[in-house]
Amino acid sequence: MSHMRSLLSLLFACAALLLSHCTPYGAQVTEAAKPAMPADFCYLDTVAPTVRVDLKYSGYDNFVGRPITGYAGQRAILRKDTAAAIRRAADLLAKEGLGLLVWDAYRPACAMYDFRRWSKTDDVSMKAKFYPNITKQGIYDGKYIGNVSEHSWGIAVDLTLVDLSTGRELDMGGHHDLLDVSSATRSPLITAAQQANRLKLRDAMAAAGLRNYSREWWHYFLTGHGTVYSYNFEVRDDLLTTP
Repeated sequence: MSHMRSLLSLLFACAALLLSHCTPYGAQVTEAAKPAMPADFCYLDTVAPTVRVDLKYSGYDNFVGRPITGYAGQRAILRKDTAAAIRRAADLLAKEGLGLLVWDAYRPACAMYDFRRWSKTDDVSMKAKFYPNITKQGIYDGKYIGNVSEHSWGIAVDLTLVDLSTGRELDMGGHHDLLDVSSATRSPLITAAQQANRLKLRDAMAAAGLRNYSREWWHYFLTGHGTVYSYNFEVRDDLLTTP
């Protein structure tokens, strides 16, 4: 039995090491060829060019405080049907002079492992801004982040509203990845105006076929998404795509 436990521990360690670095999609990719994304994925800007993008996990303004494993680019990637839904929401909001700003879209599976690995460290440098009222383990206990994510399936997006005339973000009563009870979409801890902005986003996304995760006002995922798979290719700006 002890031998079996040792073998399982070794296998887990090997799997963790593999997930700590993202792999390109497709077994036929060579060093001489550019990696490709799956055929049913696309860059969001090719479908919804008016939607702004600021990938938080490509930089330092996130709850970990550094670029996350698997984020090597600035262009948002989504499954094509999800990107089309974002375009529908953007078109609806444009009639009211509003637009969308995306903070996260497709997320490699290795990023989820990077989050878990970080949660085991002593680093709490971003606690005051991103998780002021809970511990790092509380991020998982509160179901703000899990070991798997709809983002890795390519059907989820984190986003907010912007005023098209000024380019400014609307006041939503909190920022991206504020992992706190006040970030619940219907939180009683925010003002009426902030609540109205959250519900305006929710209604537009719902009309486009996307559902909100109630603990995070910014998180939406495609309804009726069919079969899903968890992917582990890097977020890059130069992936080959299929028309």
